[in-house]
Amino acid sequence: MRTDPDLAAEAARGSEAAFAELVRRHQARVRGMARRLTGSPAAGDDIAQATFLTAWQKIGTYAGGTFSAWICAICWREFLQVRRKTRPEIEFDETAEIIPFGAHGSRPTDQQDDRMDLSRALEKLSEAQRVCVVMCVAAGLTHREAAEATGWPLGTVKSHVLRGVEALRKHLAKPEVA
Repeated sequence: MRTDPDLAAEAARGSEAAFAELVRRHQARVRGMARRLTGSPAAGDDIAQATFLTAWQKIGTYAGGTFSAWICAICWREFLQVRRKTRPEIEFDETAEIIPFGAHGSRPTDQQDDRMDLSRALEKLSEAQRVCVVMCVAAGLTHREAAEATGWPLGTVKSHVLRGVEALRKHLAKPEVA
């Protein structure tokens, strides 16, 4: 089995098949990270697509280290670019209909409830905590890799992860367990 650095070197020489293999290996991590950063599957998928497009264009700059850290750093920068461009003013649609459960009036499943609870819990974190938790816990980067990707000090990343995970535990704790 070829390693990520070997595939990246082949891709840098123009091998679309090698790059396709890198995409296959890392797309779930990148999509998950982007979706959690944005809080939206559609926006996350757009960022993931932009991430891989940028990675293809810049594959020659990959200089070793873990490929997942390199691609997640690109994902982080793509997220920041989108966020800078789309800081919308909050507008309320007074005519919007409030739908209490699922789109067709059905009750969400337990698995959907769990995902919604996690999404709501992530939204309650500060942005810095959410970014660090998503990178280190969800995307599996080390604290050092997350620090390199964000440009934040290592101690800051560790602190945000620690506080963010603790806040998630408190928010997600079942009342009967506490």
